[in-house]
This record gives sequence, structure tokens and C-alpha cells, in this order.
Amino acid sequence: MFRSLPSILMSTPQKLAFAALLVLTPAACVEAPQGGSTVEVSTGGFAHDNSDIAPDPAVRYGELENGLRYAIMRNQTPPNTASIRMALDVGSMVEAEDQRGLAHFIEHMAFNGSENVPEGEMVALLERFGLEFGPDTNAGTSREYVVYQLDMPETDAETMDTGLFLMRETASNLTLDIEAIDRERDIILSEERVRNTPIRRWSNALAEFRYPGSLIAERDAIGLPDVISSAPREAFARYYDMYYTPERAFISIVGDVDVDAMEASLIERFSDWQPTDAEAPEIVAGEIDPDRGFDTGYFHDPEFYTVLTIESVHPDEIEPDTADARFASLLDSLGAAILTRRFSTIINSGTSPLIQGGASYTTEDYGFAARATVLAVAQPDAWEEGLALAEQELRRALEHGFTQAELDEQLANVRTSLETSVEQADTRSSSGLADALWSAWRYGSVFSHPSSALERYNSLEDRVTLEAVNAAFRAQWDGNGPLVFLATSLDLENAEERVAEVWENSAATPVEAMEESELVAWAYEDFGPSGEIARRSDIEDLGLTRIVFENGVRVTLKQTDFENDVIRVNVSFGRGDLEPRNVPVVDTVAGNVFASGGLEAHSVDELQRILAGRNVSGSFSVNTGSFSFSSSTTPADFSLQMQLIAAYMTSPGYREESLAQFRAQMPEYLRNLGSTPAGVRARDVARMLRSGDDRYGVPSMEEAFAVDLDDVRDFLSPALERAPIEVTIVGDFNESDVLTALAATLGALPERADDWPEYEENRNVVFPAPTETPITLTHNGGADQALVNVYWPTTDDTDIRRTRTLRLLRAVLDLKLTERLREGEAFTYSAASSNVESFYHPGYGYLYVGADIRVENVEPVYEAIDLIAADMANGEITDDELLRARRPLQEQIQNAFESNGVWMAWLTNSWEHPERLDRIRTITGDYSDISLEEIIAAAQEYLSPETAYRVSIVPNEDR
Repeated sequence: MFRSLPSILMSTPQKLAFAALLVLTPAACVEAPQGGSTVEVSTGGFAHDNSDIAPDPAVRYGELENGLRYAIMRNQTPPNTASIRMALDVGSMVEAEDQRGLAHFIEHMAFNGSENVPEGEMVALLERFGLEFGPDTNAGTSREYVVYQLDMPETDAETMDTGLFLMRETASNLTLDIEAIDRERDIILSEERVRNTPIRRWSNALAEFRYPGSLIAERDAIGLPDVISSAPREAFARYYDMYYTPERAFISIVGDVDVDAMEASLIERFSDWQPTDAEAPEIVAGEIDPDRGFDTGYFHDPEFYTVLTIESVHPDEIEPDTADARFASLLDSLGAAILTRRFSTIINSGTSPLIQGGASYTTEDYGFAARATVLAVAQPDAWEEGLALAEQELRRALEHGFTQAELDEQLANVRTSLETSVEQADTRSSSGLADALWSAWRYGSVFSHPSSALERYNSLEDRVTLEAVNAAFRAQWDGNGPLVFLATSLDLENAEERVAEVWENSAATPVEAMEESELVAWAYEDFGPSGEIARRSDIEDLGLTRIVFENGVRVTLKQTDFENDVIRVNVSFGRGDLEPRNVPVVDTVAGNVFASGGLEAHSVDELQRILAGRNVSGSFSVNTGSFSFSSSTTPADFSLQMQLIAAYMTSPGYREESLAQFRAQMPEYLRNLGSTPAGVRARDVARMLRSGDDRYGVPSMEEAFAVDLDDVRDFLSPALERAPIEVTIVGDFNESDVLTALAATLGALPERADDWPEYEENRNVVFPAPTETPITLTHNGGADQALVNVYWPTTDDTDIRRTRTLRLLRAVLDLKLTERLREGEAFTYSAASSNVESFYHPGYGYLYVGADIRVENVEPVYEAIDLIAADMANGEITDDELLRARRPLQEQIQNAFESNGVWMAWLTNSWEHPERLDRIRTITGDYSDISLEEIIAAAQEYLSPETAYRVSIVPNEDR
């Protein structure tokens, strides 16, 4: 179901840092000459050895005689689990010309045979221990590193030793068998096809413009198809032997483990890993031309957004990670954050040519550069106005600086972020900590406890002056450039010259200083007399407290210690997209514009200022079966969080600028969806699977633009004003404080209706008729990209054991798809699957299989999927396959009972649907005893070729 537009390129922050989603990797901490940098690896020791920042005392560091470094940390979130990471300090940047793509290829080969694990056995071994291939057994390759990760579902000696054994096999015992390599080539090429998107092409074009002649664009980790297709084993072995060495490696282990025992096991396993005597060739990553000056560039792709990038680059002076360096980084971040905030204000007005915009500052970029960046997404036909606006706002900041009010807003966010990190430090996840440890090693930073950062900030806060922030911001832009890069769907003549002309004309326009603005007082503290509790009950076996206020608001409380000082909130009401609609797709538009419309007394921009420094967040969504607000807050800010939600329920703003922003983004979002097979599936197929029901899929521009704010108000108002309210609260809270805040907000509202219409007439969703010949859709991407999709109709969610049987059936199907489509035939990099059993639409559900493939393999892949389904229906499922499918699900369920997020999902709307509580009680037992016979019976009932709905998405030959 399409509900809200995703951020096109970046998030709009309310906290300190601007976060561009397309930033590829962090910056490396290596020594670099002023003009360029060679690609180097660490040479021993740890960052804290040369820093005045104290490392986290909970971490045990060590270095073996062979040069391998490690860090081990005991952590019990979640309990009885652990995360293991092995990172190598080199990636695709060090590849020779005949190896382009082999760093990533070798990562794949880690799962394809070693001296002590035959090909095809590693994944099966992990699955038998309860790891699911993909989410838990994973690896990644960038230009600068390769990392292998295992999230172990248990911490007993056998499981942990198996994890270390497999990491040791990967370290130096891969066989790199040429026959296995040949079988993997088409899988890698399939991944290259999937990743060949407009965003990737733009990213590489921008890298080449930013750093001409560098290895950044040339060493995209996916590599070159020609090399992937034909590289001999010798090229693989040359990379593996040269760079998979202990002095270039780091292992982090975090979890519910005995640190002494874990260290002893690691030493025993890895001490015999031999360093190399070979000298790696010197690789120059890139250099900065000090005489480059102002320059413009252009990238055209018919399916891409219009993106404006303004940058200043200069050689970086690499510094050790010290308190002074971090203070300088804080000053740098503040200026970029304030400029980002200014762009947010402009865009929130609804009249800007920009759709999104922000600023950032990156140091130690690939070891040879620092760069200040403004990145903005514009409406295509307004790119000139957008570029002029970006130029003038950047120049306004450089010429006139920032205001104290702007700085105060960001400092409030900084302090809250630091204090929250300290409060939540003891319940950080093991996987996140393991990743943070190896990343800190790779980039030469000290892994310190959050309290250390807060202490430093407290001691240096008086040095964070407006003058210091302004000076730091100007220094960021006192480099080469500006470099102005236009990427757009428009095919422009003399584009570089036009960009330069727009820039120069804008630069001649005077800009005035930003005026100081006064902070508006929060207008929603009083909702009337606090409500009284009418009744209370406890459900002891699930640890729940149930409250009903006199106005009818129903509350479920679940106190946990899984996340320190974190309270998750969900407020549900009404029937969501089952509610009556005056116009089509109003539900989709409402989900996108309601929250961004702000409140009657406060625009969304004012809300950002008022709520600065507070852990108050949330989102509004239109779901099947309910509308909902969801948020995550802290005990200190819970009362304000509930005031915000109550204000949205009683005084929504319905501002025109929210609708204007949605309409500005819609064409760009739709354009990009057509550029890949997966985008076309997301846009079109969800609606097709429901026989054209326009509550699903992505609406057309005509449909979306036909909805106005009056339609949104008419759609939402009845439920906002009268529908029963159900509140679910999960986390670390004091019950008395929570109930006091609820009584003063939602509990103080006028009495709600006792019940609400079921809207049975809107619950009928029809699965389409089967397709003997697949329906064909087209995409505008690569000529070799295709996607096959098979949907088998199943049933609804009324019988929970049947639903769980279908989920287990799908898990077995996943194994067979991987073994046949990926490992056996090398048709695809990854076969996707899902199962849907509707809770709200009687009789509706489906099992889904999809695969990204080459166009010429469409028919063979359909045949292979049909054969897999037929085999399963014929009972060809082994006990081992069931074990490998069941164990990961069982481990996920065990961890789910320690997850606030999962409890929230389980408990939401459990007043309305009390049977959901029994589902919690039976989940462990069901997944433990669903039999092989039940799974085969489900396969026989549902995996029939006669009922399947097939959709092929192939290239548009007219493009």
C-alpha cells in the first residue's frame, strides 16, 4: 500500500546533522600529502593510543603477534545473542584494472567453499544454527573496506565457536575454485543489473566531477561486467592473498558473552593466520587541483530527479581523533545544520522551487579531501530559480553569518542528543555496537562511552559561540570552487554554460542578513479538566495493564527494560482506508499532507523551533483498519509528546503549503519509479493484485492532484472528532507519570463514540483472475533488466495457525528459490518472496515470488518457479529443509519477546481485536510444532499453477 512519499534524496533533520541518504562511505583517517593521497591501511595500534579521548572501559582491545586487532564487549541487548564482525581495511579502491569488481566478488565467494567447508554448506550450516541468510549472514564491500557479519542467535560455546570458525575460514582458507567462480559470475552480473539505477549513475558522475581523475568513480565496488564475466582465478587469488591478511583485519565481538572465554577462543582460532611478505602496490586515490576554481557540470538521465550540488573542496589536513578535533567538528556541523534548517523553512512555505535541500561538511574524504556541500532537489522546470535560491542562501550565510536564535536551536538539539545517548547507553544493541567498533577502527576514531562526549561538551559549551560557528562555516567554503553540478531529467543544450550563467547572475543579487526571530510559545498545554480512570485491569501473563478513561479512551501499558528511557507510543482511531471517501486516493494524499500541515496555532516550521531539544517525534499514517499516530519519546518528554498528539487530533492545521509540497514531489517520485523494474512493481502491481482498488499502489498525478484539502478534511474529521481512541504504550516508564499525562491530554477530550462503523462494504478486496500468459509491464531502465513476479492466492488471517503455516511454507520456499534460482541456475542475485494474509479483507491473501533476471531468462525462470512449487506440492520437502526454515524463525520469535517494537506491533489495536493477545501466547508453540505434513498440505492447496497471477516487467523497447 502506498501511503507516503519517501524522502527523495535526503531527510529533513530536526536534530543536529544533515543526513544525505546518498553519502556512500565515511571518511578515512590516514596521513595524506597536501596534493593527493595513497590508499593506505592501518599499521597497528588503536586510535585511543594517540588521543586524549578515553576509550569505553567496557571494551577489551587486543592485537595478536600477526597484526590482527580485535575488540570484545559484553552487552545484553538482546540477551543470549552476540554479533561478530570481521572487517578488512581495503576494498575496491586497491583493485588493479583486471580486478575491477573482484573485491566484491570475493565477498560472495566467502559463502562458496573453503578448505574445511564444502561449497554450498556454509549457508546451510548457519541456517541450522538459526541464522537466516541475508539479514543475519551478510557482508558488504565499499571502496574502502570489506566487512563480514554474523548475528549469532545463541551464545553457547558451540554456536559462538562455529561463528569464529567460519570467520577464520573466510580470512585465509577460501578455495576460490574456478568452477564455483564461474557459477557465481551470473549472480554478480544480476546484482550489477539491479544496482544500475539512475541514483548510482548520478553518484558516479558526481564523483568524477568532484574529484576528476580520481579512483572514486572508477572503483565503484560493483565493478565492470567484462571483468566479472572473464577474470581468471589468478586475479582473484592475487587480490585475496595480497589483502586478506591479519595486519589489515579487525574483529569485533559484542554480546552476552564471557569476554575472557571469547578472547581465548579468538586467539586460538586466529593466531595461525599468517601475514603477507608481499608489498602492496601504491595506489593514489586522488588529489585536489589547487588551481581549478569555479566549475560547472551536468548529468542527464530521463528518469532522474533534478539535483543541484554546490561544493567547495580542498586538501584535508588529517588529524588524530582528539578532543580538539571533535570540538572543531562540532563547530563545522552546527553551521551546516543551521543552513539546512533555513532550507527547511523555505521549503515548508510551499512556494519554493526546491523540494528538498540541506548542507553538510565532510572531512578526510577518501583520505585526501574535505568538502562543503549544499545539495538540493528542485522541480525540473524551476531548476534555474532553485539554483539561484541555493546560491543566495549560501552566500547569505557566508556574508552575514547566522543568528543566535538559530544557533540556540541547534545547541538544544545537540545537548538533548548527547544526554539521550547517555541515558540509553546501557541498552544499545549488540549489532550496532559491533558495527560501531569496526567502523571506529577503520576510520581512526576512538570508541568512547556516550558519557565521555557529554562531559566534553559540558566543559567546552562556553566556547561554542556564534563567532566561532560563523568562522568555521566560512572556512569550510574557503576552498576550491564553487563546483556546481546539475543533474536533471531535462535534456539541455550548453548545460554547463547555462549553469554558470544562472550562478553568475544570482551572485550579482544582493542578499540581506537573516532577521532574529522570537520563539513562539507552545499553544497546546490545556485540553480541559484531566480525565478520570473508569476501570483498570491487569493481564499478568503478558505483563500488561489495561486502562479505560471515562471518555472512552482505552489504554494498554507494557513496561519493559529493553531500551533505557525509551517510550514508544501508538494512538489509533477510526478505520483508516476503510472509511468512506468522497474522491479516490484521498487516503493516500491525507497520509502525506496531514502532519506536514502543522497545527492551527503552529506551522510545521514553528513546531520544529518549539520542539528543538525535545525528544518528541511522530508520524501520522492511514492504515488498513485504522488511522494512527506513532512516536518514540522519553520519560522527560512524554507529557509534551501526548500534548502534540492531542493537538493534532483537535486542532490540525490543514495548511495549503503541505499540499503544495506533496504536489511538487509527486512528479519526481513517479518519474524515478519508472526507471527500474522494482519501481514499476511498487507503482502498479499492488493495485493490480486487488483488481484495481485505488487504495493501493501509487496514484497517478491526475488522481493525486484532484484531491484538495477540503477532501482531506472531510475524510479525516469524523474519525478525529468522534471515533474511539486506543493508546498503546511500550517501554521504560513510570506508570503514574504516564497516566497523569494521558489524563491531561487524550483523557481530557470530549467523550468518544462507544463503537464505530465496520464499513463492511469497503472490506471487499478481490484477487485478480489467474494469468495463463503473464501480464507485461515495461520500465525505462536498462535493456537487460527484467523482473518476473508470481502471486498465488491464499486466504485471510482469521486462522492464525494457518497463517503461521503459510509463513513457514514461505521460508521453505525461500530456501528452494535460493538453491535453484541463485546457486543452481545463477538466474538472479536475489529471489524475493513474501506472504500476505489480510486481517481486514475476508478471504484475501497471497504468496509471492519475484526475481530480477536477464530478459532472455523470463520463460526459464517462470518454468523453474513452477517446478519448485510443484515439487513442494508433491511433498518434496526434507526434514533438513524444514529445520533450516524453522530455526531462524524460532530465533526471531525469541528475540521478538525482548523488542519494544515487536510488542508494539503485537499490542496495537488489541482492545479492538482482543484475539491478538492469544496470538502472542501461541506464537512460540505454533512455530515449534507445525508439522511437515501441514506445510505440504498448504503447498498442495495453494501452490497451484492454475491459480497463479503472473506479471513480467521488461524494458520499454521504445526508449
